[in-house]
Amino acid sequence: MENGSLAAGAGEELLDSYEQERRPVAESLLHLSTRLLESQKQGGIKRERDVQQLDIHYTNSPLAHTLPEHQHGLQAGERAPDAPLLGAGGQSLRLFQLLQGPDWNLLAYETRGKVIDARQGLRIHHIGEQDELIDTMGHLRESYHLASGECVLIRPDGYVGAFFHSNQINDIENYLSRFAIGIKDEYHYL
Repeated sequence: MENGSLAAGAGEELLDSYEQERRPVAESLLHLSTRLLESQKQGGIKRERDVQQLDIHYTNSPLAHTLPEHQHGLQAGERAPDAPLLGAGGQSLRLFQLLQGPDWNLLAYETRGKVIDARQGLRIHHIGEQDELIDTMGHLRESYHLASGECVLIRPDGYVGAFFHSNQINDIENYLSRFAIGIKDEYHYL
């Protein structure tokens, strides 16, 4: 690993996970390209799910951390779903609007207060009746299978990195440190 990559802020373990995640995807895309070329030679191309790459997941990645009770439904390493939310001022917005940009995002669901200290490269969003964002229709809770006090960490590429309980502060901090996600800095609010 070159020092230039590490100096940019990415931890060595995070950078090492890239090949483990992307190599199977690259091999799959090469196989898909070959199939599509053969299909075109025979007179037609059929658009399949794999062309849209909606089934790509990283559930076996070292970045994926799931709670024992999250064995069903959305898993760490899968694509993060969108959900409608309401801002504290009453404005409608989509979760994907919050996830735009190069930062990791921690969604703290009905956590009743600060979970961890904010840091550069990590945006923290509190979701609950008395928080900055409100899940009025329960779409976020249902899509992510969240219970009160749970958090989901979403990677910059739009995949779920981890699920945590808000009382697992040491686990959250260790995860962030392990992959050198940001340094303690300022709190980011919408």
